[in-house]
Amino acid sequence: MLKIDAEVLSIVIICTNLHHQTTRMLKKILFTPLLLLSLFSCEPDPLDVDTSSIELEIKAKRMEQELFQPESTNINEIHGQLLGKYGALYQLFFENMLGEGSVHDPMASSYLEKFIGNKDMQNFYLEIDSKFHDFSAYESEITDAFKHYKYYFPDSTIPEIVTFYSNFNANAFPLENRLGIGLDMYLGAENEIVKSIPTSSLPQFIKDKMDSKFLVADGLKYWLFNRFFEEDNHDFLAEIISSGKIMYLMDAILPNKSDAIKIGYTEEELNWCEKSEVNIWEILINEELLYSKDRKKIAQFTVNGPFTKGLPEESPSMVGVWIGWQMVRDYAEDTGASVLDLLAETNYRKILKSYNPNE
Repeated sequence: MLKIDAEVLSIVIICTNLHHQTTRMLKKILFTPLLLLSLFSCEPDPLDVDTSSIELEIKAKRMEQELFQPESTNINEIHGQLLGKYGALYQLFFENMLGEGSVHDPMASSYLEKFIGNKDMQNFYLEIDSKFHDFSAYESEITDAFKHYKYYFPDSTIPEIVTFYSNFNANAFPLENRLGIGLDMYLGAENEIVKSIPTSSLPQFIKDKMDSKFLVADGLKYWLFNRFFEEDNHDFLAEIISSGKIMYLMDAILPNKSDAIKIGYTEEELNWCEKSEVNIWEILINEELLYSKDRKKIAQFTVNGPFTKGLPEESPSMVGVWIGWQMVRDYAEDTGASVLDLLAETNYRKILKSYNPNE
C-alpha cells in the first residue's frame, strides 16, 4: 500500500482546498495514476480573480428608517416621498406586503399612518434597527461580491441596494435595478418577536434560516436567479442544471463564503447531501426523474420547504439544486469552461456527461 507522510499529505490538502470540491478533488488526486505529479503541483483556482482595480462602493438606502423615522410629520408627504424615491419597490411593499390596497388610493396615506402608528409595527422596527442600525459590514460584503460580479459582467448595471421591512414576506426582492433586502427576515430564530409569530403564519423551517449570516448570500442569489435563470420548458435535468449554473456563479462572486451559506443550508444539511449523493442519484435514476417534465415532481426537489419530498425527512429542501450545482462544478472542472462559457452552454446532456457522483 502506498504510504504518504504528513508533509506530503498537507501539500495535497492545500492544493485541493484551492477548489470548491475539496472532498471530490482529494479522492481524484489519491487515485489518479499521476499521483506523484499531483502531490507537488497546485493548479490555480479559476475563480480566484483579482478585483482590486474595480472601483465600487455600495451604500444601502434604508427605506425602513425613512418609513418609521421620517424627517417629515406630514403623512401625505412621507407617502409621496417614498413612492417617488423607491417607485415599484415601495408600491410592492405597500400593496402586496402590507396588503393596504392601491398605492394611488386617496386613502393610502391614512392606511400608512395607521400602519406606522401600530405598536407591534413600532416594536418590529425597533428590533430591526437594534440589529441592523449599522449596516456597514454587510455593505462591505455586498460591495466585494458585486466587484466580482463586475469582473465577469463589466457592462452590467449594479443594483441599488434598499433595505426595508417586508412584514415577514420576503428575504430579498430584485425589482428593476433595485435589490430590496427584507431585514425582518434576518432577526434570528431566537428573537422573541420571531418566536411569538405562529408557525401557521411563519413556518418553523423559515424561522430556522432567519440568520443574518445568510443575508448577503440570499440577496445575491435572488439577484442572480432573476438575471440569469434560463426560463424554458424545462425538464428535471434542465431545471437543476440551470439552478446549478446560478450556484456556480455564487462560487464565483462569493469565493469566501462556505457552500452551506451560499445555498442556505446548515452544516449538518450540507453534510447530509455530501454523504447521500450516491443514494440521491440512484433515486433520480430509479424514479426516472431526469427527463421528467412533471412540474410537481420538479418542484419537490427545487423549492424551499422543511425537507425534499421524495427523500428522507432529515434531508434539506432543494436537494435537486444542490445536485445540479455538483453537475456544473464537475463540468467546469472537467472541461475548463470559463464562467461565461458555462452560462452559455445549453446542452444539458453535455454537462451531465461530466458528472460522477461516485467520486
